[in-house]
Amino acid sequence: MSSQNLAEPNRDDAIVINQNTFYYFGIAVIFFIAGFAVAWVIFTSSAGNVNAADIRNAASEGARSAVQAELAALRNDLSNLNLGAAAQPTAAPITAVDVELGNSPAWGPANAKVTIVEYSDFECSFCARFYRDTYHTLKARYGDQVRFVFKHYPISFIHPNAERAAMAAECANEQGKFWEYHDILFENQSNLTQSALIAYARQVEVPNIEEFTACLTTEKYLSTVLADAQQGERYGVTGTPTFFINGLPLVGAHPYSTFERAIEQALAAAQ
Repeated sequence: MSSQNLAEPNRDDAIVINQNTFYYFGIAVIFFIAGFAVAWVIFTSSAGNVNAADIRNAASEGARSAVQAELAALRNDLSNLNLGAAAQPTAAPITAVDVELGNSPAWGPANAKVTIVEYSDFECSFCARFYRDTYHTLKARYGDQVRFVFKHYPISFIHPNAERAAMAAECANEQGKFWEYHDILFENQSNLTQSALIAYARQVEVPNIEEFTACLTTEKYLSTVLADAQQGERYGVTGTPTFFINGLPLVGAHPYSTFERAIEQALAAAQ
């Protein structure tokens, strides 16, 4: 699936590498290789016997000079990043997204003035952090004022069990146990094997375990999970957790205070 090209985000911890860094060091490597070639020609033409140590020394010296020159250029580029406020690019305005909710699992009043949509991954550590540190407080404080909708966004190339866990959650949802199963998955994130997923269904008292097991084994809800992820990509989701609060994106496992502020603003705007 195309979401496999995506990385698990926490934008506060993101590291951005300037493209010029790769350019400069690439040039240095080219100089290093060229140094060996030139040294070979020089020593071959000046002596019948080529001393490998001499070639290495000559090439290393040439490469060292090249690296020093490129590092100097790199330092110059990095210093130019401190340009002052007037030269900084203007942030683009945030545009609200009209998220299609469909039949996704949800709690809260259907006519709530604020809708929160979460794109999540059951094996994502930042999603678990949101669940652990923020989700329950948010539900207790705003459970009767907001509509909270869950969408799947498994990042399978780094979370090999996430897609299967998402399908299992949909199998639980089929029997009216989505949110109980949602909770137990995040509470047992380190073990999302097939047998564990079935055991969790028993723990949350999914009514028909045989149907649940058949649902999971046949991957009945794979298309549902993939559709959620593809929808998220269309809305600009690039990792998990990503939230839309009345259509406005909020990316990452922010503390409760951030959600409280965003919800209060949304409630005020909806008056």
